[in-house]
Parts: sequence; structure tokens; C-alpha cells
Amino acid sequence: MIVLLPVLFGCEGRSFAPSPPEAEPYVIINQPKKIPGTQSYSTVTVFGWKSGGDNVPEFIRYLWSLVVDTTGTYNPDFDIVKDLNDNPWRYEEQWSQWIPFQAPSDSGRTTVIGDDEELRFNRFYIFAVQARDKFSQVTETFDQSTNVRLFVVQASSGPFLIIYEPLLHEFRFIGTALNPERRQLPPGIPFHFKWFADVSRYGGTIAGYRYGWDIVDLGKWETPYKSDNTSALEATFFSGVHTFIVESIDLAGNLTRGTIEIEIVPFPMDRNLLWVDDFASFDFPQVNWSMPTETQHDVFWFNICSRAIGFDPLVDVYDCQENNRKPPPIEDIGRYKNIIWTYSTSSSTWRDIVLFTPESMVGQSSRETVNYIAMFLSKGGHLWTSGRSDQNGGLASILPDAAQSFPMSLKCEITGNRDNCNGDRSGVYSMAYKDYCVSMLDKILGRFRDDQEMPQRVLAHYDVMTHAYRDDSDPVTAVHPGLPERLDLWEEVIKPGRYFDPHTSRIPGGFTYVEIYDPEYWMERNLAASQYCFHPLYRMQAKDEASALNNCTVAIWLTKYADIVPDVSSGLSVAAPSLHFGFPLWFFERNAVDSIVDVVFSEWSITPTP
Repeated sequence: MIVLLPVLFGCEGRSFAPSPPEAEPYVIINQPKKIPGTQSYSTVTVFGWKSGGDNVPEFIRYLWSLVVDTTGTYNPDFDIVKDLNDNPWRYEEQWSQWIPFQAPSDSGRTTVIGDDEELRFNRFYIFAVQARDKFSQVTETFDQSTNVRLFVVQASSGPFLIIYEPLLHEFRFIGTALNPERRQLPPGIPFHFKWFADVSRYGGTIAGYRYGWDIVDLGKWETPYKSDNTSALEATFFSGVHTFIVESIDLAGNLTRGTIEIEIVPFPMDRNLLWVDDFASFDFPQVNWSMPTETQHDVFWFNICSRAIGFDPLVDVYDCQENNRKPPPIEDIGRYKNIIWTYSTSSSTWRDIVLFTPESMVGQSSRETVNYIAMFLSKGGHLWTSGRSDQNGGLASILPDAAQSFPMSLKCEITGNRDNCNGDRSGVYSMAYKDYCVSMLDKILGRFRDDQEMPQRVLAHYDVMTHAYRDDSDPVTAVHPGLPERLDLWEEVIKPGRYFDPHTSRIPGGFTYVEIYDPEYWMERNLAASQYCFHPLYRMQAKDEASALNNCTVAIWLTKYADIVPDVSSGLSVAAPSLHFGFPLWFFERNAVDSIVDVVFSEWSITPTP
């Protein structure tokens, strides 16, 4: 069969010229970012645009002008956009030359208004871009949603500067009149500052940054402004007061200066043991034993701490609730070689201290509290943390609310996004990952994810814990044979009819205030391995052995800094591991807890000599 194909020739055998596209070419202004309401820009503003359709421009030209009416008089109420559409001839002399859209150095897609031109404060202006395609078709429609901006020029107090340091969190500055931010810190802490500035609120463009330590004359800097100068070299101080300064400047010369004053406070570590009582409770009538009363909790931990050499309840106890939920001052922390910190899930200062700001979330929240627990550990201090760890308690307190979904990976899901480690991985700098060496968190009771790989999660007679048992396979645990082989719930809290009665048919039917560390079933699912410094101390026995949480780690050794001998001004100091229990010890059998205390206090060398 012969198929006759159409031949694209005219009567004389010449090919037809392709027809121009029906759609006119146009661009969309995408810089500065458009915000709701009146657009307020700086005296120097960078405008940028992109192609607005399939008909890509070959050339563009732009115009800018005061908003003037047909008589040439400034009139901010005049509808200049409508007049540009109705009477384009009136503006012909105000257009720039045609510029190739693909011109080098983005000159066909950006321009700066105000560098050679004078824009006046509190006056309204128009900026518009016109496109031309290869068929010489031009933009005939001008609209504020695409290729036109109306804006007012206003003075700016300067870029919005955010300075970030993993331990100190973030600082915010605008302009140069703000007082310095002040922090007190121990000696020998390395600082790693980063920063960026935002000028989107007034359509500016950052020209550069510069920084320095202890600058005497702000008029004399050793370094010029550089656009890529967004981090500082590591700095460490051992005494004195030191001032860190960052300046950011935009194209219009608007300046913001951020100043952080760091005072190095002594860390004599001259006392043996501090108990931080951060477990919020009340002296209510004890009914179902789901929580200790204030007195019960205090007596339990007083008895433990009083076994340490030199412990004075009038000096060596800091009650966070009695101090308006404020954490102990860093001067108090620096006096001790060993700290016990007990916390609850609500009304706890624990979260204020350990909450971590992921790098991709810097600027969304401002915090003043310094994580000096991590600093204390890095100085060789010994720490014992324990508390109610269901829901958002425990190490999960480091997480932003958006990430409170379990199980979760601290490395890959610190912001709550489940992106298989392709996004923000700054979670490796969080205290839980870096200092406690935990890679993944899970809960008996919490907010759980709905991934297809998630096993069934049930409380009653399933995921609940009956007891904890010692992990003798771990090398650190193995060298501490004095630890009890198992931790059973205290007989008082499991009597018939009480909240954690294991024989009841109602929820929970077992113990639930538990956090899980590096659960094997979820580590395997993610092809993840625990860190070298992760050392299980106790594992949980679930009421139903089919539970995914059965045999998971619920207490760990902290060994990251176990080889550091604290540099103390007087007295004995030793290198020793710290430890963390993902549940409150008050609920457990007293003889077993006493055995743990014997081992830990002996390891810390704070037990009286027989």
C-alpha cells in the first residue's frame, strides 16, 4: 500500500515559514519575593525574572519610574499599570535597550535599580519587564501578578541576621542598636559559629559579611565584606570575657551588627554530687500509684544521694519547680563532678536545656537556654539521668514537636521529615546522638508513625514492660557484675487494682513510662548500625514476647567522655562512664536500685571507704 504524505511546499516549491506561536511571550518577576500587602523595597533593589510560559523570550527590556499621572505629576493613586496597558506609547522612552534573555552573567534575567539611580524614600514606583520572541512578538499585557511590581521605597533598619552555634543555639539581630547577647560558659569549649541574613522583607540583597573576635575599633576591620563569608574558624577560650561580632550589609548600605559576649566562668568541680530535682509532682493523696507524690519522690532520691561522700541536702539539691522552672545556673553546675538529674514529661526544665534546633529550622524559633549538660559531659563530668520517658519525655525532649513521631532516626528525621537521610542531617549534633550515642528512639507510649513496615502497637498485655534485665553481652556492662540481673517493679505499684497492676484486664496492664534506644527491629528495617559508643545496660521484657519492643534497650552507659579525668581544683576525680535510664527508677524494687547505686557511686569514687 502506498501512503501519500503531505509535502510542506508552496506553489513554487519553497518551504513554508513556521507560524509564530499564538501566545505572546512574557516573564514572571520572582525577585524580590512577593509578600502580601504593599511591597516595600530598599533604595537599592535587585529585580529578577524568569520565562512565564512555553514561548521563551529571545530578548527583554525593563522600565522603572515614579508613579506619575498623564501630566507627569507624582500621584501614588494613579493607576499606572492600567495606563501602561492602555497607552503603551506613553512609556516608550522609559524602556531600557533590548537585552538578550540568555545574556552572560544573568544580565538578561536580573537588574539592579538604585545603584546608579536615586530612589526617594516614601515614594511609590513601578517596575515592569517586557519580553520579545524570535518572531518579534512582544508582551502586550502587563499585570502585577506576573511582570509588574508596584512598590514603595522605605528606610530599613538592616538585614535580619541570624547567628547559630550548635551548643548556644541561635541569636537574632536587626540593625546596630541592639545590646549584646550574653552567655556564661565553661572554659575549653570549642565554638563553631555560622550565620545568614534575610532581606526579603524589604527586597534587599546581601552584599557581604565579616566577623571577628574582640574587635576594639569597629571602624577598623582586618577583613572586608565577602558574600560567602558565612562561618567562623573554631575558637576556644579558657578565661576572660570575649566578644564575637558579625556584620551583614546589603547593596543599599543597610547594616546589621550581631554581638555575642561570652564570659568564661570557672568550673572548679569541687563538690561531689548535685541532685537536680526536675520531676514535677504534688503531695496529693496517693490513690492508684501511677505517680509518686512530691514527698515520696524526694525521700527516694534523698536516700540515694545521701550515700555519697559530703552530700548536703541543704546545698547539693536544686529543685527546678521551687526556682520557677528555671534550670540551675551554670556556676552551680560547674561546682560538681557528678550530677543526678531526674525529670518528668511536663513542667520540666529538662527540655529547655536539651531541645535541639536543626540547622534547616534555624530562624523559626529563638532560644536563650544553653545545653550545658553536653558541656558538662565534655568536661569529664559524670551524669546520671532518669525520669518519666513516655510520650515526649526522655531523650525525645530534644526533638521539635513536628518530629515527635516514633520510632524515629535522629540522624535523618530530626525535623520530622522522613526523607531517608537526603535532607537535614544536623541531628548528629544533638545531645542524644552526639553525647548519648543513641541513633534511634522509640516509645511504649507515644505518637506513632503509620509506615507500612510498622508492626502492631498495642498497650494492653503486649508492648508494656514487665521487668528489665541486664545485658551481659555488652562489654561495659560485663565489667560491672555487681549490677542486679533484673529490675522488677516495686511491689507497692503493682498491687491489685493499682495503675500498673499486671494482672488487670484494663489498659495498660503493665509498665508504660519507658523510652527505647536503637530498637533492633527498626535498625534492621533502616539498614542502620549502632554507634561504637552505644552500650546497652538494661533491656526490657515485654509482656507479650511477640512485641517488637521485646528485648529492646531501655538503659544505656554514656561512654563518649568516659576516659576524661575532670580537671578539678581540689579533691579526687576519676574517669568513669555516665548512665541513663529511659524510665523513672522510683517504680522499681528498692534492693535492686540500691545495688545500682553501689556500683555507680563506687565507679565515681564517691562512696565512703568501709
